[in-house]
Amino acid sequence: MRHGSRAIAALGLMTSLLGAGCAPLPQQARSVLDARTGATLIVADQPLVLARERRDLAAQARDYLTLLAAEINEAGRRRLVLVAHQWSTIDVRSRGAPPPAAQALLVVADGRDLRLTPLEESTSVARDGWNRALGEPENAEVLTSLYPIDAETLRFLAGSSRISAAFPQSQPPLPYAMWRDGRAAQLRLLEAIGQ
Repeated sequence: MRHGSRAIAALGLMTSLLGAGCAPLPQQARSVLDARTGATLIVADQPLVLARERRDLAAQARDYLTLLAAEINEAGRRRLVLVAHQWSTIDVRSRGAPPPAAQALLVVADGRDLRLTPLEESTSVARDGWNRALGEPENAEVLTSLYPIDAETLRFLAGSSRISAAFPQSQPPLPYAMWRDGRAAQLRLLEAIGQ
């Protein structure tokens, strides 16, 4: 009986050690160095994902908008940006004309309109190879735009309970609604960059 209880205790200890080894790592913003340009990116560890149903085209079809905060540091010039990846589960042939690159974005957070204008260099993101570092969704055709944002506005957005977004210039300008919550990650980014 004594040996059986020791075996059970040993098994319990091994199980708890294995469980501790499988514990998730703490979430925190990540830093990426672009060796070619010397720029450093500090990126939120998780995106905020918004979606809109497209039942007009297919069952379970959605367009997605992935939002992710990042700080770009180029030789001491620090810029806080909101990265927006537009992508879809809908076959390209069914969607019609592709959305225009780098268009204005309207985010509505707790009833407050946040009108964001894209940076001109949004189109150079893919050329610089930053899309993977900036959380571009895999296995999808993605249009990426960068929007300058200040820390106060990002903090308000991340602290809002209701968030939606739309591209007013798109036809039709269908709104995106919260699909996967990543608000806390945007706040962790602000903490990581001392904002």
